[in-house]
Amino acid sequence: MHVARFAGRACDYLKGRPPYPEAVVDELERQGLQPGSLVADIGAGTGAASLLFLRRGYRVIAIEPNDDMRAAAVRLGIDARPGTGEDTGLPDACADLVLCAQAFHWMDQPRAWQEFRRIARPGGWIALLWNNRVRTGSPFLEQLERLLERFAAEDVSWAERMDKRRWPGMQEAHFPHVHRLDFEALLARVTSMSWMPRPDSPAWPAMAAALRQLFDKHERGGFVEMPHDCVLYWTRKP
Repeated sequence: MHVARFAGRACDYLKGRPPYPEAVVDELERQGLQPGSLVADIGAGTGAASLLFLRRGYRVIAIEPNDDMRAAAVRLGIDARPGTGEDTGLPDACADLVLCAQAFHWMDQPRAWQEFRRIARPGGWIALLWNNRVRTGSPFLEQLERLLERFAAEDVSWAERMDKRRWPGMQEAHFPHVHRLDFEALLARVTSMSWMPRPDSPAWPAMAAALRQLFDKHERGGFVEMPHDCVLYWTRKP
């Protein structure tokens, strides 16, 4: 995983990243997953997906290589341990669900998939989860995309390719939802993107000012809305 690019972004993740909808757990339970099962959340970040399952009565072990992210997850009461998608440090066939939320594209995918299969119990689930932002459909969304393109510190379009977000043969389900953000949360949301300027970057003040102008133009009642298409891919280990 690209650990260094996420250093110092934990607070922005906590403040600005959207949660995952409850429908994700509902869908996996329809497929047969049982509350109380063990979930291994790989590349867990600050623990958004871990919390989704903990609150529904699951046991969770979060694996996260970045020290800042992992410490934030621990402060939320999550059992977060060091490790990577390619080397989790977990025992064979230990997890009822191996979950990777918003992180699979940063991994050596063949090696990570082999690791996911190793730690999943026979008959267990392997799932990839994404909050994909909607980029069109309103002036705000379209102008936000132009702002992101204007201030992007690097080209990581390869990381947003949809074929990087799944493994062959997986089933899928979509759960649209909307994230409402005030300006501070919107600024954190943009800053949390690993390819956008950090607060210590010379480009960050201009980006923040442009984002403020965009927010002021489109806010209603102190908030803007960012719709997301939450996509769940899943399969079962034979």
